[in-house]
Amino acid sequence: MKKYNIVRSLLSLACTSMLTASNAYADMVDYGSLQSLFGEPVTTSATGTPQRASDVAANMTIITADEIRQSGSRNIPEIIGRYVSGIDIFQSGVNAFDVGVRGYQQPFQPRLLVLVDGREIFVDDYSRTIWGNIPVNIDDIRQIEVVKGATSALFGSNAAGGVVNIITYSPVYDHNNVASASFGTQTTATGDTTISHKIGEASGVKISAGGLHAHEFNTEYNATNKAAILDPMHQYVTQSSVFQLTPSLQADTEFTYSESRENPQQPTLTNRSAEAAHTFSLRGDVHWQTDYGMICNKNYYYHAGSESRINGTLYPSNTNVFLSQLQDQFKVGSKHTFRAEVEYRNKFYSFNFQQAFPQRPEFQQNALAASGTWLWQMNEKLSWTNALRMDHQSAKQTGTLFANALYTNSDYSHDINALSANSGLVYEATPQDTFRVTYGRGIQMPSFIEGGDNVTVQTGANTYFDIEGNPNLRPTVVENYQLAYDRDVPSLYSDVRTAVFYEINHSLIAFAVDTSHVRVVGPNTLTLDQSINVGQSHGLGGEVEFKGKHDGYRWSGSYSYARLHDSVLAAQKLGYDGSTPTHHFRLLGGYTTGAWEFDAAGQAVTSLHMQSTIGTKTQTDGYFALSSRIGYNITEQFTVALSGANITQAETRQSPFPTIERQVFLTLTGRF
Repeated sequence: MKKYNIVRSLLSLACTSMLTASNAYADMVDYGSLQSLFGEPVTTSATGTPQRASDVAANMTIITADEIRQSGSRNIPEIIGRYVSGIDIFQSGVNAFDVGVRGYQQPFQPRLLVLVDGREIFVDDYSRTIWGNIPVNIDDIRQIEVVKGATSALFGSNAAGGVVNIITYSPVYDHNNVASASFGTQTTATGDTTISHKIGEASGVKISAGGLHAHEFNTEYNATNKAAILDPMHQYVTQSSVFQLTPSLQADTEFTYSESRENPQQPTLTNRSAEAAHTFSLRGDVHWQTDYGMICNKNYYYHAGSESRINGTLYPSNTNVFLSQLQDQFKVGSKHTFRAEVEYRNKFYSFNFQQAFPQRPEFQQNALAASGTWLWQMNEKLSWTNALRMDHQSAKQTGTLFANALYTNSDYSHDINALSANSGLVYEATPQDTFRVTYGRGIQMPSFIEGGDNVTVQTGANTYFDIEGNPNLRPTVVENYQLAYDRDVPSLYSDVRTAVFYEINHSLIAFAVDTSHVRVVGPNTLTLDQSINVGQSHGLGGEVEFKGKHDGYRWSGSYSYARLHDSVLAAQKLGYDGSTPTHHFRLLGGYTTGAWEFDAAGQAVTSLHMQSTIGTKTQTDGYFALSSRIGYNITEQFTVALSGANITQAETRQSPFPTIERQVFLTLTGRF
C-alpha cells in the first residue's frame, strides 16, 4: 500500500476515534501517540480533526518541544521568530515584544490571535498580546502552532493576520514534572516548575508556577521617560484539571494568575511607557459524547488590569471578558466532518483617571457569533475545507465622559456585523508532494481604545490630547490568497516548503492627531486624537524553507520576502510598507552526540524604513543576529545549558527604538 493510503487511513481512524472515544476531544488529544504514529507533529486546532501540518488548509508551522528546548530561549516571541519564516519580531525591552506577520508589524500588534490551549489571551484594550505576561512554563509547552494568513472563520474574529496557538502538556496523556532555573546578563533570574498528577485512567491535575526578574536594557531612552522605566518582572501560577465523570462525559477546569512589568513602545509612537499588568482567568468546560457528535461547552472569565506610566502620569484601566461557547463536531459518512458553533461574549472596559477633567469612561460590548466548518475528504489524495463565521457586536458607553467630549454616551451605541470565511484545497499528488490553495477573509474588530475610550492626556502645561474612541469605525477586513507546495526529499533527509501570497487589507485603523480640531476649555487647549479608517494596503511575497535531521545532525533554513504598498493615508499613519525587512534569511544547525547538544541560529535582515513617530519614518540598517546553545545532560534527569542571543555584538539596532543588548544565560533543568 502506498504511503499516502496508510497515512490517510490512520488519520481517518484517529478522527473517528476522537469523535467516539469517551475521553477525547479536540483540545485533549493524545498528541504524543499521534506524533509517534505519523512520525511528525499533528494538530487539531484548525478543524478539530487530527491533521498533519501539511494537510491543514492553512499555512501552519509547528514548533516542537525539542526545538523549543534547543533554542535556549525562555520567551515565546524569540522562539517563534527563530523558527518560522514570514514572522518578524519587534522587541522594545527585555520582555516587551510584538510579532508581525508577513510585513504587517507595529507596536501593540492587533492582527494576531494568540491562544493557550484554545483560550484567547489577548487583551481587548488595544486587541494586543502582552507577551511578557503569558502564564505558561516554557518547559511545559508541547508545541507552538503558527498560522500565517487570515483565518478568522477557523479560529476567531481577530485572527486577521495569523494565529499563534500554544499547546501545553496534558495531565492525562503526558508525564511532565519539570523544574528549571536560569541566571544571566541584565541580572536576569528565572525559575519555573510544573507538577502533574494522573488520577485513574482518564483524569489528572497539573500546576505550573514561575517567574522572571531582570534589569532593563541599558540603552537609550528619552530623558522624560528614563526615570519611569520599570525593571522587567513576571510571575504566574496556573492550575488545570481534567475529570472523566462518566464514560461519555468529561469536565475540565483551569485557573491562571499572572502579573508582569515591561517597557513597551506605545502604538501612538510618541512615547515609550512603563506598564504593570495583572491578569487572571477562570475556565470550565464540559465535553459530552452523544449520538449526535461530540458536544462541547466552553466557558471562561478573563480579567486584565493595566497601569501605564507615560511622562510621569499613571493611566490605569481594566478589561473583563466573559465567553460561553457551544460546539458540536460530528461526522457524516466516512468523508465529511462538520463543526457547528455558537458563541456569546461580553466585554467590559473601564478607565479610572482623574486629571483636569473628571471622567470615568466605561465601554461595554456584547457579541454573538455563529460559525460552521466542513472538512470533505474527497478521496485519498484531495481534501477541501470550508468555514464561515458571522459576528454581531453591540456596543454602548455607560461611564462618565468629560463635559466637553466630542461624543456623548448615546453616540457610542452602535452595532457591527462582520463575515469571515476560509476555504482551502489540499492535494497530495504523491507521497512526497503536497499542494495547498487557500483563501481567507479575516476580521479585525475595533479595539476598546479605538472604538469607545474617551479620556484626556496631558502633554504639557495646560495642553492635552483629547483621546476619543470613534464610534463610526469600520472593522478591518483582510483578504488573503495563497499557494503552497511541500516536498519531502528522503535522499537529503529533508522537507522543503514554499508559499506565495497576495493580501488586501481594507479599512485599516490607525491613530490620528487632528490638529485642525483644537478646542480651548478655560486655560486648557485640547487637540483631538482618535482612530480613523485610513484606507488600504496590499502585500505580496512568499517563503522558501527547508528542514531536516539525520544521524545526530539537524538543520533548517529559510528565506522570506514581503513587499507592501499602502494607500496615501495608510502610509502616513501606519507606514506598513517600511515596517518589516523586504528580505529575511534564517539558518539553523545543531548536533547531538552522547550527552551533548550544540545548536546555533543566525538571522540576516535588510533595512527598515519604519515610523518612529506618526508621519515620520526613520531608516534602520539591516543587521545580523546570532544565537546559540550548548547543553549537557548531567544525568537522565538533569541538564545544564549555556545559551545566548545577539551574541556577536553588545548592542543590535533592530528598529528606530532602543537597541537590543546581548543576552547570555546559564540554565539548569530537572525532569522527574
